[in-house]
Amino acid sequence: MFRPENPIPSIRALAVLALAVIVSACSQPDFGPTFPEDAKALRADNFECCFEPEKFYPAPVAKLATALGNQFGVKASELAYGDFEESSYPGKLTGKADAEAAILSRLRPLDILVIGNTSHQLGRLMPGRFSHAFVYVGTEAEMRAAGYWNLPEIVPYHDEIRAGKTMIQSVSPAVELTRPSDAFEVDRVLAMRPRLSPGERRDAVRRLFSQMGQPFNFGLSIDPNNESFVCTGLVDYAMPSVGLTRRVVYGEPTILPDDLAAQAIRGEGLDIVVYVLGNDGPGFAYRSTYALMVDIAAYWGIPGTPSAPRSMR
Repeated sequence: MFRPENPIPSIRALAVLALAVIVSACSQPDFGPTFPEDAKALRADNFECCFEPEKFYPAPVAKLATALGNQFGVKASELAYGDFEESSYPGKLTGKADAEAAILSRLRPLDILVIGNTSHQLGRLMPGRFSHAFVYVGTEAEMRAAGYWNLPEIVPYHDEIRAGKTMIQSVSPAVELTRPSDAFEVDRVLAMRPRLSPGERRDAVRRLFSQMGQPFNFGLSIDPNNESFVCTGLVDYAMPSVGLTRRVVYGEPTILPDDLAAQAIRGEGLDIVVYVLGNDGPGFAYRSTYALMVDIAAYWGIPGTPSAPRSMR
């Protein structure tokens, strides 16, 4: 037992408990029997999502966890994810080389990807169909062709890129490069292409690599000082002209991965490249933009219909 006169372990236990409550929670979609008919009216040009994001977790617990996250998040993350460090995360796309090749064949440097994994309980932490975002930076050949390879921010990472680490992400404990085979240990992948000028693209790749090693923001908010990054915050920092959708959740500004998907569906600064879901058995499936809308709307509801959250009806 922790001794009362030793407050640090007690605070640590409280923080880990709060994080565990959120991680173990299973945020569930809330839609009624009319949804299949309501979904027929979905339109890409006005598609929205992410209504009432605070309804899934008790506010006191969520606020406590995010407030203490940056103090105890690395340790809590190790406890939660450590069992998978030497293996792989369960996911319907995990280990499917054909799916990985299909996705990579469509990507270009600076494409943004969001992923979702409900096959693994911790993948349900972020409300929505998607729980994480990262950026494809490209292979050596692609970066040379784009004129990025010899930028001073990139030179220190030549060996990692040559070793196949072509994705950049903000994840515990810090911004890092990772391999597609690790990034795609999930159930679903949506790739999007930002509308950037050549100059903005060059700036974006430099800004991404300039933040290598910056700590992950366990508070899950947008750090105004850019001293730490939630996953979507790193994307926003690199490509500010895209204008990613922000919303306030539990009093903090943030960018939900589902909001990136909705923005791409509407064609506001982002275009959909490919949407892929893993099958329960072998193989994978390409899904249409309409199927993507249905998947997201089935989670959040549709405004103006019986399927909508109460405040949107």
